[in-house]
Amino acid sequence: MNIDKEQIIAELDTVLNSTRFRARKVIKLFLQYVVEETLAGRGCELNQQSIATKALGKPADFSPVYNPLVRIEAGRLRKLLQAHYATNDSAIMITMPKGTYAVAFLPGNRPKNITPKTEPTNATAGLAPHVTEGPKLALNCQVLDFIPATTTQVCHRLRSDLLLMLSRFRNIQLVAQAQRSDYTLNIDLQTAGTDIELFILLSHTRSDELIWVNTLRLPAQPSQTDLAALYLQIAANTVALHSGKILYHWAQYQQSLPAPIAAHHDALVHYLAFLHDIRYASFKTALDACHQRLQHFPEDSKALVILARLCGYDHVLQYPLVEQLETTWTHAARTAMKLDPGNAEAHSIFAHNRYFLGDHALCRAELEIAQQTNPFDTSIEYLYGFGLYMTGDKVAGMQAIKALMAIPFPQPDWYHVLPFLHAFNEGHYTEALALAEHIQHFGYWGEMARCVSYFQLGQTERSLRELQELFQYNSVLLNNQNSDNRSIFSHEALKKVLSTLQEIKQLIII
Repeated sequence: MNIDKEQIIAELDTVLNSTRFRARKVIKLFLQYVVEETLAGRGCELNQQSIATKALGKPADFSPVYNPLVRIEAGRLRKLLQAHYATNDSAIMITMPKGTYAVAFLPGNRPKNITPKTEPTNATAGLAPHVTEGPKLALNCQVLDFIPATTTQVCHRLRSDLLLMLSRFRNIQLVAQAQRSDYTLNIDLQTAGTDIELFILLSHTRSDELIWVNTLRLPAQPSQTDLAALYLQIAANTVALHSGKILYHWAQYQQSLPAPIAAHHDALVHYLAFLHDIRYASFKTALDACHQRLQHFPEDSKALVILARLCGYDHVLQYPLVEQLETTWTHAARTAMKLDPGNAEAHSIFAHNRYFLGDHALCRAELEIAQQTNPFDTSIEYLYGFGLYMTGDKVAGMQAIKALMAIPFPQPDWYHVLPFLHAFNEGHYTEALALAEHIQHFGYWGEMARCVSYFQLGQTERSLRELQELFQYNSVLLNNQNSDNRSIFSHEALKKVLSTLQEIKQLIII
């Protein structure tokens, strides 16, 4: 049976979010890994060792001889898949035949173009689907010339790899047909001397507006490193949370429509609007939208991720608007990860939560899982570097941040916060000031960074002006006693900033 990979990825997502699979973290990781490996043409290479170490997080010295974990979970997975398809119609079925860990894709018991009808209940009418959804994206790769044949081979590989890569981003939905999409990503390939030239065009399907256009090059026989760098750049410019043009354009478009925003879009739309206009008012709107969504669907995994993210911003920006911050943050992060263990962003925000509560070991472990789950998400990579730095590994943290910021994509100005802190703590105040000048739209952070940098450079008058601006954002910033770890100044990396601010504060009457 010839089945498109888009169909398989869509079916995988359906299975992973079904009732039987939703809360089974190990089984979900197992299934997602073997499907991805099979689609990548490596199904015959799957074995107990690779599944245990690469999918289930076991150490490299894992021995299937003494530990039957993979065999046991494989048996459970086969039974769960059988039970799932016994009660759920589907155009295709994912199965794992006995004697192999590679999965097979079989025709289901429903024609692939027919969607089963469901009757919404009174409680959920107008609010379905039950998980927050983002924009739909279609991918199209084609070769503009057919000489040499290697260009066609690269095109097929690009399309296959990009589909798998894009499927890791939970804020978009992949669809097979452009007419069903909100956005279309077209990649045209042609030979250019000894290289392959890629013409990339991202457009809004509904308005034909061009969102992003770029031309990139690959060697005629690209290495895995070449391809990984390409995928990272494409993801950063299209679907990544902090910089993806699809998400920002979609949020603006949804808000521009005369009709109310659909309930299953609302929380994500307002969260994206906040990320591109970081203010108290936009934060409150996003938080209210998220709470409203979770009142109707408390197991909306994406809304829970958004709530957990907002808790993190509430702490960093010191608003504070989230009631019972520690409890709310921990519950949202834990529940999101339980409902969708394959969501890299859920692991990333849980890591942030663990750092907030002082559990640095678990923070580091979850950061590693998040990065491994989606190594192409620049927003996760930033938090990975930030987390390493804040938990004590300053060298590795700064290396990760510098490597990230070397990638050509539109970076939020607050990506300069960690480089500023590092330069300031190292006593490089001129460099710190230059970095502080980049921070313009992140609450009080720009004013705070410039205030302490000017002071250390002997420019007291300018420092005092920045301090006055700082207190317009938060007049009690330096008065928090931090009994509940809520103050940002509880973190070691900010102790020097705090002492400098207190020294400056003595020069004026607040």
